Amino acid sequence: MAEQLVRKGAMARQEPELDGGHPMRPSACALFESCQAPLCPLDQSSLKGVWYADEEICRARSYAGLAWIRGQRKIGRVGARGYFTLEMLQRNCIVKRGIAGLDSDAQEEPQLRRWLADHPARRGMSEEKKAALRQRAQAGRFWERR
Repeated sequence: MAEQLVRKGAMARQEPELDGGHPMRPSACALFESCQAPLCPLDQSSLKGVWYADEEICRARSYAGLAWIRGQRKIGRVGARGYFTLEMLQRNCIVKRGIAGLDSDAQEEPQLRRWLADHPARRGMSEEKKAALRQRAQAGRFWERR
């Protein structure tokens, strides 16, 4: 099973295409040739691969806002074990110490379903809840009362 995992370091980079069918040029990123990140926003074929928490993360500032890169940074800070797919990294879930990815020695699909079920996406806060919290915060600002 471990041999089936795709790592960008072992593959030659292919020129990715944008949704419009126009190829994305490596010149779009000054770090493209020297970067060792296994998942690259400019290399669409690498996005089908996997990422381990101890591997490099894209350093280009122009892509730092991507949800899956933010997820990589969070997971990298807590020192997770196992590997993560793009779908897992895009999940906006709570990341804390002890989070684990998938085991490379077991089948991926059942593990992935279980991981996604165990790590639900964060729920947004309703406007009523936000207003109630805002009101409580303002009521608690005793130092501004005169």
